[in-house]
This record gives sequence, structure tokens and C-alpha cells, in this order.
Amino acid sequence: MENNPNRIHPADIKCIVFDFGFTLSSDLYFKVIPPDYPYWRAVIQKHIFDEPHIVEEWMVGNLTIVDIADIISRYIDMDVPSIVETMEKGCEHLNFNQAVWNFALAQKRVGRKTALVTANMDVFTKVVVPCHQLNEVFDVILNTFDYRELRKERLWPIAFQYLGNNIHYGNSLLIEDGITEPVKFRKLGGYAYQYSTDELFMEWLRSIGVDCR
Repeated sequence: MENNPNRIHPADIKCIVFDFGFTLSSDLYFKVIPPDYPYWRAVIQKHIFDEPHIVEEWMVGNLTIVDIADIISRYIDMDVPSIVETMEKGCEHLNFNQAVWNFALAQKRVGRKTALVTANMDVFTKVVVPCHQLNEVFDVILNTFDYRELRKERLWPIAFQYLGNNIHYGNSLLIEDGITEPVKFRKLGGYAYQYSTDELFMEWLRSIGVDCR
């Protein structure tokens, strides 16, 4: 039986599991654009993100940012180390979805466990986490690149194990923008909310009795 996200009793929830991309942050990576290459983002989009197999291989750890920079160097006249440096700098200042970010901070303050489980690349672990001090907000951070595993249903139990304190699906809530993962999380016995906008998220929090201030 799937849990209805609108029937959650906050007192029953001991852990919040967050997704990153388009949930905690909807900002795009690689924001720094070299002055001589105004088409920088278009090249990355066309030759990396419009090629699903490349993105998947990157997120599962079979490719690194150096491999990606090598691909980009075929279309932009920069050496690979310079491309890597520019790409990493472009991930140092990301914007967050404020309602989700504030909710994460609030859960940390009230003592609930917080986990961040993301399908992401090496640049997330190397740059995004330290630059945005995510390890100070989330008790556990799991990135598919580091675990060489794209299936989040394989990663969620690892997060629970790290958290200890009898954390499991039955007392955990997933906040995730995708369609598939919330369905899986509910089928495994957890609660889940599919994020779309800050406004709707705050409206939902109010509907279950959570103070959004």
C-alpha cells in the first residue's frame, strides 16, 4: 500500500531524505563562461547533456570530469586542465530552492536526521558539497558517482544504515522532483512528496501542519 503524502503526521517522521537536482537546487552547473567562448554552455549542453549515455556513465563513475573536459576540448580551443578548472569554478555558487533549503535547515534544528541522496557527478562531491557546506546540513550525503550505483533504492538503505537510530522507510520522508523515485520509496514503506515548486511545497507543508516560517 502506498503512503499518501497528505496523510503524514510530522511526529512520526524521524528522517528526511532529499534529492539535489531540481529539488534542493534547480540551478545549472558550469555557470562560469570563458570570455572567448560565449557558446560554452551550448557546447556542454549539446555534446554532454544531450547525450544521455555520457551523462549516465559520468553519474555512475565510469567517466570523470577530466573525460568530460576531453570531449569539450574537441569543440572549444582550451586545454583539458583549463576546461576542468572552469567547469569546477562554475559550480561554486549555485542557487537553492529556498523553501526546500529552509525546510532542510529547520529539520536539522529540530533534531531530525537528514540525508541527501543524489544522482550526480564527481564535481558534486568535489566542489558543490564543500563550497556550499552541505555536510553541515545533511547527516549523510550519498552521490551515485561515489557508489557507482544509479539505483537510488540501493542507496537509500545505505543512508539509513549510516544514520542508525532505527531509521528506516517507515519513519522517513523523501522529497524528490522525479516521478519514479517517490513511487518506489512509497512502495518500500516510506513517505514521499514529489517536489515541483517552492509555492506548492510550502502549501503542502502547511496542509500537514508544518510551520513554514
